[in-house]
Amino acid sequence: MIRVAAVQAAPVWLEAKGTLEKTIALIEEAGRNNVKLLGFGESWLPGYPITIFMKPPMVSMEIVIQYRKNAIAVDGPEMKAIGQAAKRAGTWVMLGYAERDKGSIYCSQALLNDLGQVVMNRRKLKPTHMERTVWGEGRVEGLTVVETPFGIVGGLNCWEHLQPINRQGMFQLGEQIHVASWPALSAFRGVEGTRPLSQEVAELETSSYALQGGCFALMACLLVSEEDRLKMCMGDESLLNFVEAGGGSAVIFGPDGDRLTKRLDDNAEALAIADIDLDAIEAVKVLGDPAGHYFRPDVARYVLERSAAPINAL
Repeated sequence: MIRVAAVQAAPVWLEAKGTLEKTIALIEEAGRNNVKLLGFGESWLPGYPITIFMKPPMVSMEIVIQYRKNAIAVDGPEMKAIGQAAKRAGTWVMLGYAERDKGSIYCSQALLNDLGQVVMNRRKLKPTHMERTVWGEGRVEGLTVVETPFGIVGGLNCWEHLQPINRQGMFQLGEQIHVASWPALSAFRGVEGTRPLSQEVAELETSSYALQGGCFALMACLLVSEEDRLKMCMGDESLLNFVEAGGGSAVIFGPDGDRLTKRLDDNAEALAIADIDLDAIEAVKVLGDPAGHYFRPDVARYVLERSAAPINAL
């Protein structure tokens, strides 16, 4: 049995220092609970820049600049401090963070081992909608996994889970434990046309990912604190209806898509913790292995080649 956990918590919004301190405290908590793998939500450090969905890009530039100034480097002092915390706790950590590389910012996930070393760093392949005003695109090599002492671990951010080709790529790598990093899911509730951004859809997508891939899925997410709501709206009270406090939905799904953890309070800071047994994957793979006996690579090749645009049209 392996103990894993998904974080549901609010960062110190757009503050790297404060969020770093909270990150270390959560890793220490995981260590006290004998957690071997801890997953954080999308852009946990320094928080998700939700303002870009509520204000035009140039109007929200103040927030974007603050976000950029609080992004961190994969080899920077903040990541080293997180690595030291992971080593003390004896816990592997999948960190969702804003990565600075020269003049660009990326929505990244870094996997640190229990010796404090960064053993994988990946960037969101295609930022969604307004995110493209803040984040650059990741490289295709970002579809990757790491063989750990307790299983093959991978991760994706948010709507990367909606793209079938991403899923197939991860399944073919033999992923056994997946970290699904999501932002807070309390924005735009009741706003027409935004159901795809809802808590319900995020849970469905993560559950279906686990079922399709025959893997365990740790759904980690952020929370919106009441004190941060007005900051996110840049002081515009008329926008408060677009973002509610809370938005938590941390859960761990088994390889049959079923919940392994109880539903947490949407507003509570907590860890969703489960003891998992990789042997459970075997029963699911008997029925369908999307990278093996239930895969038709010739069909995949045919569909992709048929839909690809001619090179001179790109």
